[in-house]
Amino acid sequence: MKATTTASLSHKKWLSQIGSFGSVETVRTWLAERYPDFSPDRLTRMVIVGAAEEGVRLSEICAEKGIRVEAHVDDHPEKQGLVVGERTIQPLKSLSEVDPEIPVIIASHRVLKVMERIWAMGFIRVAPFGLLEVLSPQLFPPHMFYSNLLEDLVTNRERYDELMENVADEMSQLVLDAVLGYRLTFDPRVLSPIIEWDLYGAKNLINYGKDEVYVDGGAFDGDSVRLFIDRVQGEFSRVLAFEPDQETFKRLNKNFSDNPKIEAINAGLHRRKGVLRFDNAGTRGSIFTDTGEVEIPVVGLDEILGSDRVTFIKMNIEGAELEALRGGEQAIRTWGPKLGISLYHNPADLWMIPQEIRALRSDYKLYIRQHDGGIIESVLYALT
Repeated sequence: MKATTTASLSHKKWLSQIGSFGSVETVRTWLAERYPDFSPDRLTRMVIVGAAEEGVRLSEICAEKGIRVEAHVDDHPEKQGLVVGERTIQPLKSLSEVDPEIPVIIASHRVLKVMERIWAMGFIRVAPFGLLEVLSPQLFPPHMFYSNLLEDLVTNRERYDELMENVADEMSQLVLDAVLGYRLTFDPRVLSPIIEWDLYGAKNLINYGKDEVYVDGGAFDGDSVRLFIDRVQGEFSRVLAFEPDQETFKRLNKNFSDNPKIEAINAGLHRRKGVLRFDNAGTRGSIFTDTGEVEIPVVGLDEILGSDRVTFIKMNIEGAELEALRGGEQAIRTWGPKLGISLYHNPADLWMIPQEIRALRSDYKLYIRQHDGGIIESVLYALT
């Protein structure tokens, strides 16, 4: 289905910019010129913001490559006082004592709000870790969110043109162009005008009945289940919550053990029942591998539902969304449920997942919304 209005040039600012590049190396050169202080030959010291998995990984790379970490900060209470590399984690406010000329790297996938704080403190050389990963992938091995990201933009530019013409409203066109703009520039201010911070709560888009059957792929400990229950004001028929991690599943199961309408399932969604090996390596560049050390139980949604009804499927499952959609093909074709599917775990998911959904049911209307200020929380809503 075509968008209600043909995408104008104002909705294709960044898409048009991508089309002007002849090669990935041209894009990389253009990025390097925008961020001269982050080129490998000039980046001899930095401040790291963020002490979770990506911050620790960046600190280890710096130690290996001889890049001095002048300060390492994180406002999370549980990170305070931890020693990472040669630095003790300090709160963000401690940067007031640091030279503002030092480049600052945000080692998080949520970058807009923290970058605004860093800029307000007088730092002018600030960038997400993802920038380093696409500029110098040999030096900074990419997280899977950024692996071949520039290659995808250039190679699949026509796919994005097609997607721009096939989303169902003007807001989706604006969101798609902004998401592409962030992936091209790594400047989160590109996203600022189009962010809706309420995750899976797209404004004026989803209507709920009183008998919803909700499938939560990637339920974690139940945070998104609680969001759903709040939105339907506690009136629903059934919830199936899938979570493969055993310890997290225990919390999920405990949190809803008193509600017979909520079924917690200790498995991830995929094409069919089985066991996949999970590679928990630092780069997370390839989550599912034959040699992974962690085993993950998975199941196809159709195998669980059989002929049972479903009205809403949400998936945020670490890059397995395409396989899980294929594992729920029967349910999607039969019931045409509302879909809320993450689009960011692999760069090409942004166009491949909409294509897959329209192949399953051509009557779906496609909407794209952005729910955070960074690479994450780009969501496709498919509605009949």
